[in-house]
Amino acid sequence: MRVVIVTESFPPDVNGVAHCALQTARHLVDRGHLPLVVAPATASGPGPGVDALAPCPVVRVPSLPLPGYPQVRVALPSRRVATAIAEHRADIVHLASPFVLGVRGMAGAARLGIPAVAVYQTDLAGYAR
Repeated sequence: MRVVIVTESFPPDVNGVAHCALQTARHLVDRGHLPLVVAPATASGPGPGVDALAPCPVVRVPSLPLPGYPQVRVALPSRRVATAIAEHRADIVHLASPFVLGVRGMAGAARLGIPAVAVYQTDLAGYAR
């Protein structure tokens, strides 16, 4: 199965969402599936090794630091999400959060007629305080 994992956080970020997205990708690869991760660009930008430990390809979307939490990157709306879903020929889209990339992933999957499943792991209201 070809799965696109759309996540607001992925290593090198160190948090629960990044860890769960990484483990999901690893489990899919271990079971013979073909995942692709779509995640925000890192603060250091693209470079050798930034995704070297990922078990599958990673598409990075332009991002900016979250005001007050510069270590958290917020993806900018981008057509790269729908393009990645289409080019990967996804059978399903896994939405790892309901924020900018999650909404773009949901819209891209719907437009392409691809089923999507969503999980919610972050207290966004807590971040807003």
